Amino acid sequence: MFAHPETGKPIDRSKLLKRFRPRFVMQMFAPFAFTNLRHTFGTRMAAQGVPMRVLQEMMGHRDFKTTLIYADHAPSEREAEWVEVAFRPPASDTIGPTPPAGRAAAALS
Repeated sequence: MFAHPETGKPIDRSKLLKRFRPRFVMQMFAPFAFTNLRHTFGTRMAAQGVPMRVLQEMMGHRDFKTTLIYADHAPSEREAEWVEVAFRPPASDTIGPTPPAGRAAAALS
């Protein structure tokens, strides 16, 4: 469901499709359902680390189990740290990879 930005009332589905479908066709997008946009939003918010309870409110889910569909896309507590260590550029004055530091070093050893 999409809401009108000024009134907050739901936008009529047929009017929405009439307005946006030609634009998606012009951009060469594959056919889609608007629920795909909603799922993409939930997935990306979870991937950014938005807490599941906050995402539940944003998505308007009554049942927390519904929101847990997106939990697989949420980073673990230390995942961001591991990625940072893995992609840290080497120091310019050393040869070879930079050794990991801090908690990430302990996790990788």
